[in-house]
Formats: sequence, structure tokens, C-alpha cells
Amino acid sequence: MIKLNKVNTSQDIEQMSSLATRIMKKHYDPIVGSATNDHMLEKYQSVRGITKEINGGAEYYFVDLDGENIGFVAVDPKEDYLYLSKFYLDLNYRGKGYASGMMAFVKDYAKSRGLNKIKLNVNADNCNTVEVYKRFGFEVIDEYQRDVGNGYSVHDYVMVFDSKRG
Repeated sequence: MIKLNKVNTSQDIEQMSSLATRIMKKHYDPIVGSATNDHMLEKYQSVRGITKEINGGAEYYFVDLDGENIGFVAVDPKEDYLYLSKFYLDLNYRGKGYASGMMAFVKDYAKSRGLNKIKLNVNADNCNTVEVYKRFGFEVIDEYQRDVGNGYSVHDYVMVFDSKRG
């Protein structure tokens, strides 16, 4: 059984950055290339990037399995929806039902704040993950090319889960 533990301290942020780098290098290097991924990691998953997101209202959570951090989730409540900023699970733990527990946490978090919609961005070439989100009830509502700085860009889908739709 997994637990989600909130990131609260500067030491937690350092551990989160290290975990994010380890998971995302394996996952995204083959999809977007190592140069683009390294740029994205430095911009968004460095200690500075995570701190900036937390200071802007996001909350990060470690996914803990028997004392080992195997993934992470970041959520950012907005006025009329919950933005799912990060949803990552170590490759060795995929396909074992842990993502379902993570998504249950996210949906409960949204519901507890009176938010019926959850939005996220996902790389359009991240086909397996897009399918996972669809199984969780998300649908693609938009698609765009996004400049992420230093000459790098990504091709994203915007996906939404609407608890009132079901």
C-alpha cells in the first residue's frame, strides 16, 4: 500500500529534485531527447524550479512504498480546477496498480477542495501515458507546441477529467 507524503522542508525539496531527475531521465530521454529533457529538468525539477512552484501554490508529494520513494505527484489548485502538474512513477513500479492509488489521491484532493475538474499537460509523444490518463477518465481537449526556452519546445496535449461528466 502506498502513502503520499507532502514535501515540507528544503531537504524534502532536494530529495524530490533527485527523485524527479532519476525517474524523468529514464522516461523522457527516449521521448524528447536528453538535451531537451535536461533543460526541462533544470527549469522545472531542480531545487530552484520545485521551490518556485511550491511558492506559487503547488504541493508536491512523495509516493512512499514501505519507506521507499517510488514516485511523486504535484498538484496546484486553481479557482475552478485542480492542475495536475506532476504524476510520475518509477519504471520498476509501473503496471502494479500504484498509479491507481496515486490518481485516487489526486481525485480525492480535488473533491475535498470542491473542484470538479482536473487538468494536466502531457507530451503528445508520450503515448503510453496518454492512454493511462484516458483509462483514468481524462480526455484530450487541446493540443499545442510550447516553447520551453533556450530553443527547446514540446508538443503537448491538454487533458481534463470532469467528475460531473461521469
